[in-house]
Amino acid sequence: MGEEEWRPATVPGTVHTDLLANGEIEDPFYRDNEFGLQWIEREDWEYRTTIDVGEALLEEKHVELVFEGLDTYADVLVNGSRVLRTDNMFRGWEQEVRRRLNAGQNELVVRFRSPIEMVLPVFDMMDSLGMRLPAGNDRGEKPTRVYTRKAAYHYGWDWGPRFVTSGIWRPVTLRAWSGVRISDVQIVQQSLSDERAVMRAYVEIRSDSAQPAAITVRSRDRRFNAVSVEARLPNGRATASVDFVVEDPERWWPNGIGDQQLYDIEVEVRAGDVRDRVSLRAGLRTLEVVNEPDSIGESFYVRVNGVPVFMKGANYIPLDHFTPRVDEQRYRTFFEAAVQANMNMLRVWGGGIYENDLFYDLADEYGILIWQDFMFANGMYPHFGELLDGIAQEAVENIRRLRNHPSLALWCGNNEMDEGWHNWGWQRDYASAQAERIWSTYRWIFHQMLPELVATYDSGRFYWPSSPSIGWGHPESMTHGDSHYWGVWHGREPFEVLQEKLPRFMSEFGFQGYPSLETVAAFTLPEDRDVDSPVMLAHQKHPVGPEIVREYMGRWYREPNDFASFLYLSQLVQAEGMRLAFESQRRAMPRTMGTLYWQLNDTWPVASWSSLDYFGRWKALHYAARDAFAPVLVSPVVRGDTVDVYVVSDRLEPVHADLELRLLEFDGTIRWDERVTVDAPANSSVRVFAEEMEALLGGAARSDVVLQVRLLNGAGVMAENLLYFVPPKDLDLSAPDVEVQMERGSDGPTLLLSTDRLAKHVYLSLDDGDAFFLNNFFDLIPGHDRRVLVESEMDAAELSERLRVRTLTDTY
Repeated sequence: MGEEEWRPATVPGTVHTDLLANGEIEDPFYRDNEFGLQWIEREDWEYRTTIDVGEALLEEKHVELVFEGLDTYADVLVNGSRVLRTDNMFRGWEQEVRRRLNAGQNELVVRFRSPIEMVLPVFDMMDSLGMRLPAGNDRGEKPTRVYTRKAAYHYGWDWGPRFVTSGIWRPVTLRAWSGVRISDVQIVQQSLSDERAVMRAYVEIRSDSAQPAAITVRSRDRRFNAVSVEARLPNGRATASVDFVVEDPERWWPNGIGDQQLYDIEVEVRAGDVRDRVSLRAGLRTLEVVNEPDSIGESFYVRVNGVPVFMKGANYIPLDHFTPRVDEQRYRTFFEAAVQANMNMLRVWGGGIYENDLFYDLADEYGILIWQDFMFANGMYPHFGELLDGIAQEAVENIRRLRNHPSLALWCGNNEMDEGWHNWGWQRDYASAQAERIWSTYRWIFHQMLPELVATYDSGRFYWPSSPSIGWGHPESMTHGDSHYWGVWHGREPFEVLQEKLPRFMSEFGFQGYPSLETVAAFTLPEDRDVDSPVMLAHQKHPVGPEIVREYMGRWYREPNDFASFLYLSQLVQAEGMRLAFESQRRAMPRTMGTLYWQLNDTWPVASWSSLDYFGRWKALHYAARDAFAPVLVSPVVRGDTVDVYVVSDRLEPVHADLELRLLEFDGTIRWDERVTVDAPANSSVRVFAEEMEALLGGAARSDVVLQVRLLNGAGVMAENLLYFVPPKDLDLSAPDVEVQMERGSDGPTLLLSTDRLAKHVYLSLDDGDAFFLNNFFDLIPGHDRRVLVESEMDAAELSERLRVRTLTDTY
């Protein structure tokens, strides 16, 4: 900043958040402040502190300075001497510093060099040779991100801002030890049956002399017998193995299928009077990604404990652009929202970060399988030996760090790089020799180096070179491997296309919806609240996003009457279009065995494809995903001149129930009803009813009726759904009279809603306040009252006063 004055800093943190905390910059997320803060990325920054070192610490044989993450180019100095130089955000770094330390006060300095300036000479050299590499959404004047091992989204994306950060972004510690230290433990399941699990612990030990040691593996909660082995340790690093057995093992299952049983394991090494311990958790399960030729093409599905499991979930990006701001409660709330939406898998996208240990611990705890990308996305990378060596070290470190988690399902090399090269025309920008060199680097990284490292350090885990395996413009994308289908949105195809585009595994697809008015209010002034205002466009990163949203909105809904209605309708379009896709994909099982939509969350407040906005508020899409991902789904659909009803079940036991069908007028009058017995096999999709459209309508106008389908058993309603026969804009709706009564229960305030006629897309919110409604954006039918639990810090009286109810006719 051109000044010598030092300011306080937070570790972990970033330059941007430290400048904000010191009042040097305005909130980067507010209004269009982003554009005035681009200077930060071109500056060098320095952090310093003092370390008080006692005599006892210096008596240890080893004192190591450990950085879990430095972003990105940094020199580390201890008492004026450089001890470390870093160039990779995704790695940890440790350095022996005992000889550099003195008893008493010691100075630690970390000097960050601009991540832009550092690689500009390389970029300019490559550019002069006609070798400017594709760099996806890098919105800089010169796209430099592919030359840097740093989070790609920092450089901007079509849902995120450009803030190219620097900083000590993960914890730093001073670690002192003598004798022996456990540097890594890998728990490997040798075999698993209902009677026993045969396990092996590989314990990597550092020893400062050749010496005997005892290595013990025990259960912290005494669920298996402790085992000890004797070993002769060399001076340096060695690995010993300990076999142990778990009798009557309890298996780990994904969310919705079974419990998430976890075993607390302690590993101890003792050499003389010195001991070191490590605690970790393990889950016992078998998991296979089945990718093999079949009668359709090539399968892609996940089999857990011998059971094919339909994957339901989304793509995950970092929870904040400035990731050190995300605390444990925010992570936990995020996973709870995923579980509430009946998800069982998240894809950690390759343009973000390898998440911290807490993230994967929570995935284990909540039963969320993780599709883990390596951190490469939407670009091609240069063939520099130093860069490739760093990539290998990064991969080994993260494979070793994450491999014990039962939630880890597979490793994927990159996001959309094969797709971009072969289908987006990247290779056409180069002469043949140049193109071959770029592609040979790609093959080396993703078809040789990374799969070999996975095989070496995480043997048995599935590796997938690139997602998608085949571009969405090719017919094979529907029959082979995984698919990113962007004909809807980018191709502007109608949502109905998604009823027919049914790949083997849909790993990415989506549609935008704007955040709620409460979220918009957090980054705007009243005069900004117009879809096309400069501030709203600053928080809409897709170049034609408003145009596409309006186009799709016009297909299904009438033109909104104000800004708030536009936000509401945008969420409805997003939710209802994606609901159509979710149900179609689930009906198609076992042909289709997974749906991961783009995207679950945001890194800042923005119009995007997310179902949870930056503040964690549920958009209509999240409610729609929860309903469509229910363990038992009843799904009606119009196919040509026929109405079909399917029952889709993830349960591992058959479903025996009655299917109730009612054709209703909008005032609740029943034109006809019917009940049939349903026997649906376990873990299946089965058609349980079919009728010709005209016979079902019985002369009723399509715009005047709705088909209600409910699955009933002795305990009540197992599942329910509604089928309309025309788009919402063509329904013969009139304004409903929705009545709300406030009830006080043990779980908190509950709303009881009733109506005199169909209230479509009931949206509950508070005037000048915030609350979470367990149900929202639902259709309310006369005679079918709805109870909605409310989570809020307000009391019932204040909730009643501030409650606002919006329905579709309010937008007319």
